Amino acid sequence: MHTIPARAHRALLLALGGALAASGAAPAAAATPADTPLPRDGIYRSLKVDELPAAYVVLIDTSSSMQDRGPDGAPLYATVKRRLDAFLKTLTPADEVAVVTFGRATSVVHPMAPVREKGGGSLFARGLPATATESASDHGSALEAAAEQLNRSTAPVGAVLLLTDGAVNAPGSPYERQGTPAWKRLKERYSAMGTNRRIIGYGVPLAEGTRVGEVLGGAFGNPRILPVDPAALGTQLADAKDQVSAEKAVNVLRTDEGKGVAVTVDGEGVRTPGSGAVTLATGDATGSRSRTVRVTLTSKTRHVPLRVTLRAAARPGGPAVDVEGAGRPVQLAPGESRTVRLKLAWDQDPEFALIPGARDFRAGLGLRAEVSSPWTPAVRSSLGYAKFTTGGPAVTDVDLVGTVPGRAPGWFYPLVLLVLLLGGAAAWRSHKRRNPALSGVLTVTDLRTGSRQTVVLRGREVAEDTDAGDVRARITVRGRHEAGRLVLVLKCVREAPRPGGEPLRDSGTCELGKSTVLCGIGFSHETADQAAVLQ
Repeated sequence: MHTIPARAHRALLLALGGALAASGAAPAAAATPADTPLPRDGIYRSLKVDELPAAYVVLIDTSSSMQDRGPDGAPLYATVKRRLDAFLKTLTPADEVAVVTFGRATSVVHPMAPVREKGGGSLFARGLPATATESASDHGSALEAAAEQLNRSTAPVGAVLLLTDGAVNAPGSPYERQGTPAWKRLKERYSAMGTNRRIIGYGVPLAEGTRVGEVLGGAFGNPRILPVDPAALGTQLADAKDQVSAEKAVNVLRTDEGKGVAVTVDGEGVRTPGSGAVTLATGDATGSRSRTVRVTLTSKTRHVPLRVTLRAAARPGGPAVDVEGAGRPVQLAPGESRTVRLKLAWDQDPEFALIPGARDFRAGLGLRAEVSSPWTPAVRSSLGYAKFTTGGPAVTDVDLVGTVPGRAPGWFYPLVLLVLLLGGAAAWRSHKRRNPALSGVLTVTDLRTGSRQTVVLRGREVAEDTDAGDVRARITVRGRHEAGRLVLVLKCVREAPRPGGEPLRDSGTCELGKSTVLCGIGFSHETADQAAVLQ
C-alpha cells in the first residue's frame, strides 16, 4: 500500500503551489516552442483534462466517534462536511460525484451524477445528516455501495474516497471480518471494473488506529493511503483530486503510447512498388549524379507532439550515396505532416565488361526516422506514467536503380595483347627446348649387304624414305633432352622383308656420334662438331 508521509506531502504541495504561481505569472504572449518540454499543467491544458470526466464516490463515516473533536477543536464530522463542501467546488463540470454515508446502515445520500447537477456547494448541506450518531461502522457495505455507484458512470477514471476515524465495527454484517467470502467477492468486483477503466481507492484516516489500509486493501489491489491529519483534510482531498487529474491525463495518453510516424518518399523518378519499398530510377547517364526527394513525416498520435530526427546512410557494400538535408529535428503536432527535402548525390560510373553493352546500376539508401516527444520527461515523472514511450524508429529502404555502359578500360586490350605475346614467346622457347634443331648426318646401313645411304639432318624434325641396298624404309628423326643429354629420337617403318608380310615398325634413341639398330637396319650419327648438333 502506498502511504504519503505528512511532512513530504506538505513539501510537495508547497513546491507545486510555487510552480503554479510561477506559471501563472508568465506573460500570455510568450508562446512555448513545440520542442520545449511542457510542465504537468501545460500537458493538462493541452489534453483538456478539465473536460474529461472522473467519477468520485465519497464514503463518509457517520459513527458517533466522528463527533470527537479534532485538532482545531471542531468535531471531526463538522470538519468533514465543511472540507467536502470546498472540495466539491474544485471539481470540473465534467466530473461526476456520489456521496454515501455509513455506520450500522449504509445510505446513498446523493446518487452518481455530474457535479453541475448537484447544486454547487449546497450539496452536503441538503443531504448529509446533521450529526454523526451511528453505533457501528460497516466499511464493507459502504464499499459495496460505492461499486454500485461507479457502475452508474462511464467515466474512464473512478475514485473512491473513504473518510473514517475508526476500524471496521459491523456486527452481524457479511463484512464483519476481513477475509470473509463477502470481502473476496467485493475485491473480485473491483478487479473486474478495473479491466476497462482506472479505479483508485483513497484512504483518508481521521484518527490513529483506523487500519484503513487493510480495509481498502480488501477491495483494491493497491490503495493510496493519505497521512492522519484532520487539520489538513482539505489539502489531502486536493491531493487526491490532483492524482485523479493525473490519471485522467494518463488514460488519454495511453491511446498514444507506442505511436510514431509514417514515412513516405516522393519526387522525380520515385516509385513505391510495394509496402515499405521505395525505388528511385536513376537513368543511364554516367558521372556525378544528384536528385532531390521529398520525405513526408506524418504523426500517428492524437494528443502527443513528436520530435523526429531523420537520418540516412548508404547500404554497406554498395556505391556511396551522400545525403544533404538530414539530421535536423522536425517538430510534429499530433496528426501533423511535414515534408523534408533531401538531396542525394552519387557517382554512376561504367562497369567493367569484356563485351560492351548496358549493365544494371544499383545503390541502396536507408532512411531512419528516430522518434521522441518533448512530453516524455513530464509524463514519466510528474504524471507517474513511467512506461510511457513513443513509437520506435521508422526505417525506409530506398533503392537507386538505373543502367550504365559495360566496357573495358583503355589499358585492358593492350594488356591482353602483351600477355598473348609473352605467352607465345614462352611457348616457343618451350617448344625449342623440347624439339632442338638438328645437324650432322645420319647414315642408314643395310646390315645384310652393307649398302649405305646418308640423310642430312636439319631443322627440328626430318622425315625421309631411304633406299639402302634391299632396305626400303621410312624414317623420322627429331631431337630430345634425356637425362641431361641430347639424343636422337628415331622412328622406323620398314617394308616387309618377304612378300605379303607385315611392315616392320620400331622406335628408339641414338646418342650423338653413336649407332643403333631398328627394324634390322643400322643407324649411325656423324658430325664434325658434336656440341652444335642440337641447338
